[in-house]
Amino acid sequence: MNTTSDPARTAAVQAGEELHRLVRLHVDQVASGNDDDDVAEDTDRALWEAVAAYGVALDDLYDEESDDEDNDEPDELTFTVRTRYDYTVVDEKAFLAGGQGIAGAVGALLKRAGGKPVPALEVASLETGSGLITVHLNAELLTAENFAEAEEPTDLLLVDRDESLQFVLDEPVFGSRAEAEAAARRSDD
Repeated sequence: MNTTSDPARTAAVQAGEELHRLVRLHVDQVASGNDDDDVAEDTDRALWEAVAAYGVALDDLYDEESDDEDNDEPDELTFTVRTRYDYTVVDEKAFLAGGQGIAGAVGALLKRAGGKPVPALEVASLETGSGLITVHLNAELLTAENFAEAEEPTDLLLVDRDESLQFVLDEPVFGSRAEAEAAARRSDD
């Protein structure tokens, strides 16, 4: 295949090759046990940047300009509000006596919140979308100072290596009852 006649294809191939090179480097660092120093952090950061660059290059290659021209309606404006609260068990005996563990504690929080995993923003111009809560065990509580000290503050919003996922709570919003019933049937399979 000749990529020289299509600059978008050439850019996508180059971005893919760079991503491939960085994945190989990262795998080699993990395999050798050299994946916890500053060089490994640089590789990790470069890897994620290469993933983004490859995605952009593929978008440029496959997106058709006519899509934008034919669509006179503006896209809906959507945004995400992420909420994280850390909890510490201060009375282990009472916590264990409940017999429900983390699941029971999270269930009690949801019940207190009126059945909503994350209290919705009650604003007339906003429609509440689907909700998702992940529950992790972690060793440290997150504070605002962590963001000031972090090289990549967005990393603090992701799951830390030392955390373990316990369970996921999902509150999807469906356009109709039929969609909700179809989703329920799929989850039962």
